[in-house]
Amino acid sequence: MALALRSAAALLAFLLAGTQTHAESLSERRAAKEKVEIIEVEVACGKLDKENCAIVVPEIDAKTASKGVRLKPLESKGSVESLNGLCDGDVMVAVVQADVLAARVGKPNCTGKVVALGPPVYPYEGFVVVRAETREDKFGDMIDNLKPGTVLRVAAGGSGSGGELTLRNILANAPEWKQTIDIQPDGSATALNKLRDRQLDAFFVMDGPQSPLLQEVRETVDLKTKQRVFKFVDIRPSAKLLGVQFNGRGLYATATIEAGWFSAIKSISTPAVIAIRDDFYKSQPAVAAKIRQSTEDALPAIAIRAGARPDWRQDFDRP
Repeated sequence: MALALRSAAALLAFLLAGTQTHAESLSERRAAKEKVEIIEVEVACGKLDKENCAIVVPEIDAKTASKGVRLKPLESKGSVESLNGLCDGDVMVAVVQADVLAARVGKPNCTGKVVALGPPVYPYEGFVVVRAETREDKFGDMIDNLKPGTVLRVAAGGSGSGGELTLRNILANAPEWKQTIDIQPDGSATALNKLRDRQLDAFFVMDGPQSPLLQEVRETVDLKTKQRVFKFVDIRPSAKLLGVQFNGRGLYATATIEAGWFSAIKSISTPAVIAIRDDFYKSQPAVAAKIRQSTEDALPAIAIRAGARPDWRQDFDRP
């Protein structure tokens, strides 16, 4: 009898131990079954505090994370450097200006290597910043009113930025301006300081409608007069630039950057797009598809956070 009791107790302990060791819920079992490998993709996106890195990549990543793809912002000097990195295979994905992409994919060492993925993401807009006391309200008038033998000193962003490329495209379509513009490679902080100290006449930058830089420009006031130090001037695209197309859409559009009681300051605009290495797109079609779908899903949130109109993409639709 004692032996039988001991045997029964041992059997019960074994069964209990087995139950405790292998206990799991249906949810746990299904989660283990559906567990997927996390793939991390670096995305070149410019300065970490700008829209590309601070808004676009995080909003898309919030959608791809549940699909097993994590997007990691990778700081660059701007769209030009990001595209160079894509063409050279140093990075697989980037958020860049569409006009920089259009120019770069036509170069011999990049032809066939990079493609646009999905729809335009948000609008880059051109901002010409000048001192507030500047009489002119249009960039063209600033050039026309130059004294004989003088040039207009314009900073267009540091090396690797897209601002210089866009400005050079504007000048290429206005040859009468080309000989009177001295483009200087100063980044935003240096450019604003030089502009304040009259070492520059203007600073041209391609940026999102509500970037930290533009907020700084709007909010900088003179400590004595309490008046704005800087203002924006008009630099809208020519009819020829408005006729250029890329991937079935207009490459440029006209944007209103400041509206007043009797007039509005208008400027040039080009979309931000997702660019991807073609070999990565072909070797990782599932990953590319997840990034594309997540980008489309994130568009409303990106537009709100970037300060763009909900229907801004219509500006680039062409008949």
